[in-house]
Amino acid sequence: MDLQSLKYFQFVAMYRNFSKAAEHFYIGQPALSRQIAGLEKELGVQLFNRDTRNVDLTEAGRVLYAHVDLLLRHHEHVLSLLDAAKRGFEGHLSIAAVRDFSPLFTAFVEHFMQDYPNVHTRVEDVPFDELSESIIHGVYDAAFTLDYAVPNNDKLVTMPIGTDEFIALMHRDLAPQLGDAVSLAELLEQPLLIPHHVDPPFLKQLRLTSRQRGGNGPGIEYVPNTSTAVLQAGLGMGICFVPRRILSASAESELMKSCRLSDVDSRFSLLLVRRKDNESTTLQNFVDLVRDERRGYRVAR
Repeated sequence: MDLQSLKYFQFVAMYRNFSKAAEHFYIGQPALSRQIAGLEKELGVQLFNRDTRNVDLTEAGRVLYAHVDLLLRHHEHVLSLLDAAKRGFEGHLSIAAVRDFSPLFTAFVEHFMQDYPNVHTRVEDVPFDELSESIIHGVYDAAFTLDYAVPNNDKLVTMPIGTDEFIALMHRDLAPQLGDAVSLAELLEQPLLIPHHVDPPFLKQLRLTSRQRGGNGPGIEYVPNTSTAVLQAGLGMGICFVPRRILSASAESELMKSCRLSDVDSRFSLLLVRRKDNESTTLQNFVDLVRDERRGYRVAR
């Protein structure tokens, strides 16, 4: 299966438009169409329903689109392993994490790289909904994620490595009447900015409260990620929710304020996730280091 054709398919499926996908790759639309047609012929399925106005995925196309990102990531992973072997690294460790939550785990990775400089270590940003699948399919050795985002699966092993809580973050001028603690009812009187990722339980409670109130209020706007939510909150466009520990000094400035949630539990655990049958010595060394860090001491290597 040609990997470049898979990338073309991914972007046509994302844009639902051949012209926009062709512009993304700086190629002509006829050339892109030929690549997609060749992929369909190779797979023996039709991937898109096309007419003069619309491009929609077929059922087969939806199946491929659901897995194409992992396919491409797995290819990149294999190339990374080959490069590590060529350069003489003693072992390799690949870690998946969500970029916006990096302050919750980067110290673990930094200390591992200091203690094991001959291990080829890489960390990549992966969407919440792909983290667990990427571990199950062997694309990554381990992942940092939040407890509510891990499905029940007997192939996975999880290790708690920290706790935190979500807090409300807003421009100081948006709702000056709000104090250090805010209720769901008070929040629903303001515009809310919610990233597109797996929902923590308190957001489900917030939406339930909104429905019970008849849906009145400014409403919820969904944005691509936490960084976008924080940016828009800083511009006074609404209230976003961030873990307390990742609230940077720049965000908690003279123009911003944060409030804890008074009538709902917004706590969560940060987890290290790995496959149960992954017996790599390098991975075990990383797990041991993280466990030692959580106990409050470091072991000399």
